[in-house]
This record gives sequence, structure tokens and C-alpha cells, in this order.
Amino acid sequence: ASGKCLLVFYLYIFFHIKVSGPCKVLKNFFLSTCDPAVTAQEIRLLDVQKTTDVVDDQYDGCRDEAMKKFIESGVLKEELSNSKGFQKAWNKSNECSKQIPGGRKEHTAALSVYPQGDHNFIQTLNKAIETMGGNVSIYENHFHFKSLHFLLMDSMRLLKPKECKNVYVLLSGRRQPQKGSTVRFPSFTSAYSDYENLKSETDLYEDSVLNLTSCFFVNLKDYVCGQKEDEILLSPAEVFTVEQVETKTISDDDEYLEIVLNHSGLNNTNILRILSVYNKNMIKILHNPHTFCISI
Repeated sequence: ASGKCLLVFYLYIFFHIKVSGPCKVLKNFFLSTCDPAVTAQEIRLLDVQKTTDVVDDQYDGCRDEAMKKFIESGVLKEELSNSKGFQKAWNKSNECSKQIPGGRKEHTAALSVYPQGDHNFIQTLNKAIETMGGNVSIYENHFHFKSLHFLLMDSMRLLKPKECKNVYVLLSGRRQPQKGSTVRFPSFTSAYSDYENLKSETDLYEDSVLNLTSCFFVNLKDYVCGQKEDEILLSPAEVFTVEQVETKTISDDDEYLEIVLNHSGLNNTNILRILSVYNKNMIKILHNPHTFCISI
């Protein structure tokens, strides 16, 4: 295996060194063949004013209803059976005895999904959370992670920190948000608490670092078995204000973008309550076809 790696290395150097120069060739080779400790996430910041489709329900006022509807009924089991990726990540927590304060074993299993889930499943989950919250019908019929979303949001509510925290997110690319705008993540997102460690273990060239203050997060290290390093889970409900956008230079004149974000508040569509009212109104309409206008 080591001989094969050396052969690939020499071939790579031979074909690329004349074009890019030795330093960047070596860096690009090792980035393409090794797994860095932290990789840039292929997500983007969303303008809060222009995005209404994110599933960001915090289940305010209807937690008990959500627990019965998604966890104590057959919804969780059904959603697990319909997604091999979900099931695989969920089952990795079976031997974990940790339990969050005020929670149940299902909360711990849900928190393990992001660090334990494979890339394809996490992409599918993130896309669903980003796009299926703007319409009651789409949410009810096509969003197949209702139980997981509720457990993650409920875990974050139960574990809401007393103090805000400075954390860092590495994003792929250099999309610049407008200073002063309000932004959010399209789904749950991983962040890290050690900026210097992030910079030393990752190549930042042509990527972006979000230097943000969060007031609604969970440190997965505290509740996920086998999680040795700090990994902070952020919520799609949290809203941030863009305070500063600055290009920074590292060695060899390579540049990356640092974006400073401050906690601004929490968004909450409360789609479960809307759905509950919608279903009750539909029952009224079925019993009284002459009812054309019902106030929600």
C-alpha cells in the first residue's frame, strides 16, 4: 500500500509541478489523498428575508403533541425503516447509555445522527430540511424526517446554553454576504470551538471561515458516545447578523474569507401548529361543504 501511495505521489508531482509550482502541488496532493481533520462544508448562508422554505419549527406550545405524533406513534419507526442512511446512523447509538437532562434515549440517538451519518444521508437530510418547510402539504406528505427534526430541535431546547459561545464553521468557496444582512443556515450545521486548531488542521485556501457567536447550540462531545473532539451543532432556526466580511492572507499569498456573524434571534415557523389547525379546518369543511372561509 505504501509503495502504491509513493508511485501515485511521484506521478502527481511529475505532471503538475511545472504548472503550479512545488508548494501548491504538494499541498493540493495531500489534500486530495488524505482526510483532513475538518473539511469545508458544502452549504451556504441563506438570506432570512428571502427564504421561507426551511423547516425551522421549534414546537413552541405543542411539544407534547409533537412527542405523541412523531415519537410515541409509529412515525419514528416508519421513517427509520424507509431510510437506510437514517437507520444506520441511528443504530450506532444503541450501545450508548448517555441521556440528556429532561430527555429520553431517542434524543441521544438523534444527536448522534450528524456525526455518525454518512455523507449521502446527511446531504439528503439537509436538502429536505432546507426545502420542505414552506408549505403544509409538502411538509406533511414529503418531509420524511419529522421525528428526527423534532428530536434535534427538542434536544437543543432542553440543552439551551446559559451563555452564548464563539464558534467557527468552515464553508467551501467564498460567497460574500452583504454586511448588515441577516442570514441563517439551511439546516443543522457543524461548528468547532478552536479557531487555531481549525486553521492548523485545514487548508483554508479559497474557502470561508464563519466566526460566529451562537446562543442556541449543543456540544455533541458531551452527549454522543465516542465523540472525542468538540463538535458544535447549530440550528437552522438561529438567525445571525453579518458584522464583518474580510479577506485574510495565509502563507504563500493564499487567501481565505472570514465572515463575522452575531446572534440576532431565533426564527420559528411553527408549522406543526399550522398543520394542526389546517387539519381541524379540513374536518370542518368536510362536515360543512358550504364553509368557504375559515380563520386560522
